[in-house]
Amino acid sequence: MTGRHERSAPAPARRPQKTSSASDGEQRDQAPDTAPAEVPVGPSDRDITRAVETLYAQRMPDWERARVGAQRVLTEVARATTAGGDASRLDVSQFRIKDRLRAADKMRRVLRDEPDLAPYVRTDPERVVPDVVGLKVLCKTPRDLADVVDALQQYCASPETDVSLIQVRDYVSAPKESGYRAFHLLMRVPIADAVGPDAVSVEVQVKTRLQDAWSELTHEDMYKPGGALKPDRFHTSVARAMAGLLSEVDTLADELATELDARTEGGEERREAVVIDGEAAKHRGRRTVTVRTTGARFALAVDAEGRQGLIPALRIKELLGSDARIDVDDHLQVDDVLTVDVEENSKGLYYYPVELPAQD
Repeated sequence: MTGRHERSAPAPARRPQKTSSASDGEQRDQAPDTAPAEVPVGPSDRDITRAVETLYAQRMPDWERARVGAQRVLTEVARATTAGGDASRLDVSQFRIKDRLRAADKMRRVLRDEPDLAPYVRTDPERVVPDVVGLKVLCKTPRDLADVVDALQQYCASPETDVSLIQVRDYVSAPKESGYRAFHLLMRVPIADAVGPDAVSVEVQVKTRLQDAWSELTHEDMYKPGGALKPDRFHTSVARAMAGLLSEVDTLADELATELDARTEGGEERREAVVIDGEAAKHRGRRTVTVRTTGARFALAVDAEGRQGLIPALRIKELLGSDARIDVDDHLQVDDVLTVDVEENSKGLYYYPVELPAQD
């Protein structure tokens, strides 16, 4: 009997085990770190708020002293510009120190446009927002505006002053897209006994009164960057149209002012026949008039019949025997009663006082 042999099942194949070599270990040890590199992050809102709060706590006394010093400069420039004439042509009384919220918002906008300034948020935040202190000069006409800007630039360039110009932006020749027009001049105003740096940047905005009125009429504060509202097509179109119209009015006002200067301060000569603004005037007799308004260059008076005439500065100078420039309102007051010679030509009716009222 043959025995039956059972075949034993083959042993399962052994998986080859991976052996580690020294070189494999070195490769694992030297494998590069694949974690993403950190991207520099700019100042957070909290960083900006903290920087602004610290800045205001430290620099407010310095800013106030700089504001006073800058207004002193503008007053001196305005006095030189009007040269003893009509001081009301220029208003240098308006100023502001930007509030904290506006300063922080301005800093965020600046950093979006100029991220390279981010390190200065902690070290020198005034470099990011240099216009915290601001002053405004309002001018009667574009001619006055040009005179003020020129005089201020000359003042800052003089070796006799320690105030200097940092930057000039001309938004009159090249208005902003919104229609905004003005000259912006950034001045460096030194201050003594400063808490922080020994000088403050002060922004001076020089505008005509109509350019300033444009800002009010178009609610510019509401629509400018950082404002509560975003300008739509309608607002933008209307604002630009208004800016253009007011610019035309400014030009007309300039022409009228030039014409008025010619009639009140120009080279009229007192001869047998009175010549006014290059044209002979007819003598209309003598009458009594009452002064109704008076200013630096002329006065207006009215007779018993309600006819209004102009008293030119030239006639007051003749009565004073002076060749120097004078202010008419230093010698004539409202409600003064005068005896005058009446002179008239195609350009106007003029009252020439026979004598000046007695001074109290």
